[in-house]
Amino acid sequence: MIAHLNDIDMFYEIRGSGRPVYLLHGLALDHSIWLEMTDTYADQAQFIMPDLRGHGRTPLGNANASLEQLADDVIQLADTLGHQKFTLAGHSLGGYIALALAEAFPERLVGLVTVTSHARADSPDKLESRFEQARQVRLEGIKGICDELVERMMPEGELAQPDEHMCEVVSNSSSEGFANVQEAMAKRPNRLNVLRSLTCPVLAIAGGKDRILPREIALEVAENAHQGRAVCLPEVGHLAMIEVPYTLGALIVSM
Repeated sequence: MIAHLNDIDMFYEIRGSGRPVYLLHGLALDHSIWLEMTDTYADQAQFIMPDLRGHGRTPLGNANASLEQLADDVIQLADTLGHQKFTLAGHSLGGYIALALAEAFPERLVGLVTVTSHARADSPDKLESRFEQARQVRLEGIKGICDELVERMMPEGELAQPDEHMCEVVSNSSSEGFANVQEAMAKRPNRLNVLRSLTCPVLAIAGGKDRILPREIALEVAENAHQGRAVCLPEVGHLAMIEVPYTLGALIVSM
């Protein structure tokens, strides 16, 4: 489906019926990472899965390298679909966008879920590496870093082959879309204070074998919320929706 927003035609898919749950994918991915999970729980919620700006089938538009713009895209989609209040779950980059949305539009949320994501700002070294990777991808394309990206998403110590579909999605990602969100992530502020001001339930999900994000950082999201719940999935890496879709789905619909 297509939603005609301010400067982009946003692609999205819907699965199920009932209370609305928006699912935001991570960097260099698209809505399809959620499909197995949502098909299983389609009788318990209506899942709305957009391709974020510059990802999948959604064009980059007049991008300004800010998470606030990406959050506003989600609000525009919710307005288009008539959802005044909804549960919002974000994976990695999607979690950063969810927190930006929570800061600007807290009254719209009935629940917030972060999946292998966190609320801190980047360290100076990490910030610079994001800008450098954005420059590299603009010059050389996404293919040059695709293998590294996929490898880091796999659980620590795993010898199994990465999910074939996920590899295809990453390798076909837009270089400009990737660079735009890398710069947006580099500029994001610390949003732990946002969590402390939220009145809705907050669920933070960490992967015990996540190579990208230490579990204690991921779980800070819940620890700083008034109604926070922290869950660590011990054998999971960065991609819970692909590795353990039934477990993750059960946690999200429990919100």
